[in-house]
Amino acid sequence: MEQLIKQIEQWASDRNIIKGSKPIDQAMKLFSEFGELADSIAKSNLNGIIDGVGDCFVVLTNLCKMHGHSISDHIGSYGRSTNPKKTIIDLSECLYQISESNELEVDLDDYIAPIDMAVSHLDAIALHCDLTLEQCVEYSYNEIKDRVGVLWNGTFVKSTDENYNDVLKMYQDSMEENYSA
Repeated sequence: MEQLIKQIEQWASDRNIIKGSKPIDQAMKLFSEFGELADSIAKSNLNGIIDGVGDCFVVLTNLCKMHGHSISDHIGSYGRSTNPKKTIIDLSECLYQISESNELEVDLDDYIAPIDMAVSHLDAIALHCDLTLEQCVEYSYNEIKDRVGVLWNGTFVKSTDENYNDVLKMYQDSMEENYSA
């Protein structure tokens, strides 16, 4: 798991997510991934659950790194729930608390408990599906590791996104303006 975390951090750094986006941007991404995870749990979509757990973990990893922490410090800190629907509700409360830290740009140290609980809830969801958190994270990392895209307004836009060409053009135009100024 430590190696996966380092690979995720490097991936995010290589794409300028750590320094080029703001914590609120990553909080918005976390809510997006959480919504996909909740939908997959509601529909008992195992592949979606695996992807959702891993994707939420990736974004939490980015948030921790942006604040100079490692998510590895948050693994195994809390007990586990066995009911995935209850867990997803508890996880939503953790995400809300984490988003407050990002909106206000306060020190993430104040939000260590919600991150600990969020990671624990993701672990519980994975275990309910007879998986490990590491398996879900590895699945997500393998999905993203070769992704190409551009960071625009704090959000990584994949080359496969339907708006990618428009975003790329705006990005290139803004770079040209910066160089000519």
